[in-house]
Amino acid sequence: MLQDADPAKLRRWLRVSIAANVASGLAVLVLGYGLLIFVVDEPAEVEGVSLSARSDADGDGKSDDPRAEMRAFFTRTAGLLDRTARRHGTNPADVLPTREQIDAAVESRSVHSMESEIVLQKLREGYDYYNLDWPLVMPHQ
Repeated sequence: MLQDADPAKLRRWLRVSIAANVASGLAVLVLGYGLLIFVVDEPAEVEGVSLSARSDADGDGKSDDPRAEMRAFFTRTAGLLDRTARRHGTNPADVLPTREQIDAAVESRSVHSMESEIVLQKLREGYDYYNLDWPLVMPHQ
């Protein structure tokens, strides 16, 4: 049967099969690259670890200025909410507190201040809207 086949037909089928393999290979590369970007774009976060635990090991365990810990908490919490909103096609500004609100909360030096309560409420509403788990560890002040 192979001997009866026309060499031009065989060349044409060979070209078609090579083109199909090249096209499927490119599709796999594009999908793999897209997956790699998605995975690498997500920073690894370990929930349940606070910055105060790290600072306790380095120093005397007492920090007079809680602003760094508060800013890290707000940034980490808002960052996850921002990425989730973008993934869902939502404008992150609709669910995130403003930079000024976060700055005011950090400058208050207390998570119990009115400024911090406003930021925390906005973040909690966003987490509830996207059904995210609220972080277990919060700043202590």
